[in-house]
Amino acid sequence: MAMNKKWLAVAMMVPLTLGSASVLAKSQKGGEKGQKGGQSCMMPMDGKSAFRGLDLTDEQKAELKTIREDVRSSMKAKGESKRETMKAMKAQEQEMVLAADFNEAEAQQLAASMVEERTAMQVEKMRTMHRMMSVLTDDQKQQLVEKRAERAAKCEQRMQEKMSKKDSE
Repeated sequence: MAMNKKWLAVAMMVPLTLGSASVLAKSQKGGEKGQKGGQSCMMPMDGKSAFRGLDLTDEQKAELKTIREDVRSSMKAKGESKRETMKAMKAQEQEMVLAADFNEAEAQQLAASMVEERTAMQVEKMRTMHRMMSVLTDDQKQQLVEKRAERAAKCEQRMQEKMSKKDSE
């Protein structure tokens, strides 16, 4: 029976390993996030490049810099504990997958805690963005919205071109 468990574990790990290797290989092709040429459709929201071209005053630039530094320092303080929490959750997930019997209730509880952790991170990101947006004037906010819309349209066009190119092949 112990030999069957070992073979089962090996049989489960081989596709996972091959799948992760292909994902890693694909991400090495291009630049950022595995896309060719490093082009990303996501609007950067790091406070620098996202607000470029908005004619910010020196006071606004200083305030945005302060916000970025605050966020960076708080992330550094929380970072290690968050990483440990995520590692523990991943290890627990691995144990469940490799267990002889599947415990539905335990899996539900782990999944809920993972969602809760992700939700907390998303709320923190939104709080930071709100702080950054509150520095902008109404006109600057409107310019930023227009900039995002243009970028989204370009991204959509590129994706359509890519899809039509794949269809013709």
